Amino acid sequence: MQNNFNLKNLFIFIITSFFIVACSNKEKDVIYNQPASFWYEGIFKNIRLGNLETADSYFSSLQSEHINSPLLPEAMLVLGQAHLTNEEYILSDFYFKEYLKRYGNPENADYISYLRLKSHLYAFKNASKDQQFMTDTILLIQEFIEKYPNSRYIPFVHEMEVKFVLGQNELNASIARVYEKNDQKEAEQMYKDRIESQLQEATNPTPSKIPWYMVILNW
Repeated sequence: MQNNFNLKNLFIFIITSFFIVACSNKEKDVIYNQPASFWYEGIFKNIRLGNLETADSYFSSLQSEHINSPLLPEAMLVLGQAHLTNEEYILSDFYFKEYLKRYGNPENADYISYLRLKSHLYAFKNASKDQQFMTDTILLIQEFIEKYPNSRYIPFVHEMEVKFVLGQNELNASIARVYEKNDQKEAEQMYKDRIESQLQEATNPTPSKIPWYMVILNW
């Protein structure tokens, strides 16, 4: 009887200890009401460790608790660069776009706009799936050229423009072939007319490799 009582007490002790430790760990995970430097340093620490999701969370806390902190602009820019390096282009573009909106000025606007375009360029992988993306990016490129004609990044932006226009040409040619196979002459001609023939002839680009399943689907 005594042994059963001791075993029962031991079991209760183990369960209680586990519950206390679990609650203690849970409380440690709940972090709030910290100085701006805490969140700022945490962002850089987690970027170095490759924990970008946690770094994003720290940034969210930084801007929530310290909305006017002078640390926000640099944190935002660093996170944009980190996501760009990590090939997370949507998040990268988000940070650069927000930075421009909040902190853009005549001294940095062309550089941040250039970084946005870089995130678009790296995200551009499959022309056949990114019709609207290409159209939107070409508009951004043209906007950059109009706004910052004397920017040091203009040569690179012109190169981007060529790549995107050639990608759009390839897409339009692919769509035209689909209409050709379906004997829809008017639609076929419409997409052929959208091709920048002068650029196409001047550059003579190598066609993209088309996946076998796209070939089966008439692409």
